[in-house]
Amino acid sequence: MNRWLILILTACLSFPLAAQDNKLQEAPGYVDFDTLNSVYGEPRVMVNISGFLLKFMAAASKKENPEAAALMRSLDAVRVNVYSTDGQLAPAREQIASVSRILEKAGWQPVVQVRESDEEVQIFMKADDTGIQGLSVMTVNAEEAVFVNIIGEIDPSQLNMVMDQINVDIDAE
Repeated sequence: MNRWLILILTACLSFPLAAQDNKLQEAPGYVDFDTLNSVYGEPRVMVNISGFLLKFMAAASKKENPEAAALMRSLDAVRVNVYSTDGQLAPAREQIASVSRILEKAGWQPVVQVRESDEEVQIFMKADDTGIQGLSVMTVNAEEAVFVNIIGEIDPSQLNMVMDQINVDIDAE
């Protein structure tokens, strides 16, 4: 009897999380980076902040940094995947190229593109007349491949504050 109760409670509690994930996937600013798992395995670092947790972080930082808190309240999610490349740049570069083509077809605008022999950086923005709905940052070098997706209303002047708040450095070196 207790096992069935635990199973039912677990299913009920996990349903809102699955529904929230599906809702994010339908958001105009969502980008799917999960195919790199098949190449590099699980991410070395994975940050997936959305819903209640994002609002909680905004409330917690309101006194210390009201501008970052206001921006975080307007976001739907911040997703970061960091993979170790061990010098294998080709798979991540192929992923960046593939995602870049998909984003451009979906109306995303490239805002930064750096292609060097040992590093690549691509930053795309999804925007319309009302503002920015998403930002995608993709970087790869000999050590790691980093994929960042920020979903929601973004004020570009406050972007670095949010990334600092969750300890993510998106500056190209």
